[in-house]
Amino acid sequence: MSHLARIAALATKATRRQWSADQLDWNVDIVLPDGVRPTIYVDMVSQLHHAERAAITSLEVMRAALPEAEAKAFLTTQIADEVRHADVYRAYLERVGELAPVDPGLDEVLAAARAWRGPAWGLVVALNVMMEHEALQQQQKRIATLPCPLFKEVNQRIAADESRHAGFGILYLEHVLPAVPADEKAEVLAWIRSLWSCWHAANHGRYRAEGEAVLRLDEDELERRGHRVGAMLVALGLAQDDRELGRS
Repeated sequence: MSHLARIAALATKATRRQWSADQLDWNVDIVLPDGVRPTIYVDMVSQLHHAERAAITSLEVMRAALPEAEAKAFLTTQIADEVRHADVYRAYLERVGELAPVDPGLDEVLAAARAWRGPAWGLVVALNVMMEHEALQQQQKRIATLPCPLFKEVNQRIAADESRHAGFGILYLEHVLPAVPADEKAEVLAWIRSLWSCWHAANHGRYRAEGEAVLRLDEDELERRGHRVGAMLVALGLAQDDRELGRS
């Protein structure tokens, strides 16, 4: 089966597996992590909401720019997923507090993604490989460590969607990259390195107060995640080794 045929099948699967916020049990009690101030917890959930909203804009640009009908069809399902994710996080926030402003570091990452004017497939690398795999790591950590049963259920459902989005990214890049010239690959890789640097800086120093370790991304964890994404870029033929994201 060709890569495009597999993407078409993934779009069909995505349509079948759409879910609704109404399927969640909104009557369960909200449980905050021990030692984490409510305002900090609200801030963490708010950044998830902001990231999902920002992804919608970039995905709409990507859908318009990618030429393949199969990719456009899948991205239509992904946009619907991201709208639902943003709405569900917003509904959860209504149970715990007011929406916090977007973090300046995260805003810098999102602005850099919006500003990209290079090859459209570069957005696939940024959103569907780098950030979706990073989102999956975040989801798995939240499911494992945060005590709120409603938040766990939200993240389990979202993680299933994010896994599908990441799968699209790999399939699409396997389809397109063999024909991409080396200078274009180098341009995209340099941009991805700068995005990862922004993401690293956005997480550095956040949630450092006593009791907030459950929300924190430590330096060694960020480094491991960077190597993991770097290894995917190597497998795709975009990078030479898995330390690319750690280079300036």
